[in-house]
Amino acid sequence: MTIEYSRELRQILLSGQGELHLAVIKWRLEKIYHLEVEYVKPRIPYRETIQKPSMASYRHKKQSGGAGQFGEVNLKIEPYFDGMAEPDGHSIREKEILELPWGGRLVFYNCIVGGVIDQRFIPSIQKGIMEKMQEGPLTGSYVRDVRVIVYDGKMHPVDSNDISFKIAGMMAFKEAFHLADPKILEPIYEVEIKVPEELMGDVVTDLQTRRAIILGMDAVGSYQVIKAKTPLAELDKYSTSLRSITQGRGSYSGKFTEYAPVPSEIQKKLGEEYKNIEVH
Repeated sequence: MTIEYSRELRQILLSGQGELHLAVIKWRLEKIYHLEVEYVKPRIPYRETIQKPSMASYRHKKQSGGAGQFGEVNLKIEPYFDGMAEPDGHSIREKEILELPWGGRLVFYNCIVGGVIDQRFIPSIQKGIMEKMQEGPLTGSYVRDVRVIVYDGKMHPVDSNDISFKIAGMMAFKEAFHLADPKILEPIYEVEIKVPEELMGDVVTDLQTRRAIILGMDAVGSYQVIKAKTPLAELDKYSTSLRSITQGRGSYSGKFTEYAPVPSEIQKKLGEEYKNIEVH
């Protein structure tokens, strides 16, 4: 048994040898230690990215008695991929490639000329963008593989400060992201399932309902080993399902392989669920 807190999923994750093992742990916590325990389905570590360039600007302005806040940021975002050419039509003052802890990259360009935004505020703009990338606009998941070009803006001689440009950068990025044909990516697992030969058809049929792609099959004695790629979201309680289909004679293992776009209908559903969470 292992227990850990996932900052990404914002859940306490309890891992065991199977659902029966987890049920026993829950019973012990409730009956012996008198704790209230609720098991919920683990969240899926989705990723978000974009599929086309877009531009946005945002002006943050706040006035309340004393010193106010003012910052305006104009930026362009593009899908990032290795080997892409440098952006045209902009004077590049600085370029920074950030390897993201959750995978992928943020490539950040400072293309401000003429002093429209003071150099000392550029890190604040980048910080605001990074904060939004840690809680993406679609589902609150991490954003990856984006190129950001900050090319214009405005500042105020008195009211401009770091927080103003951090907010302006964050909100400009959010607006541009929604305009850039955003896409949710889901983790794909490669699974190997060992089942009795006579039950292989039933197992394959069940896999197909889980959006699996069958990669191949190999005979091992009276058993068949099925290799497939399946979204992690479809593997919830799979061990119980497999045990039921094979009368306890089947087993499986899986490992993460890649991220892939979710189907459009699932993206719509995930987006609506996240909006409901934000509202409440």
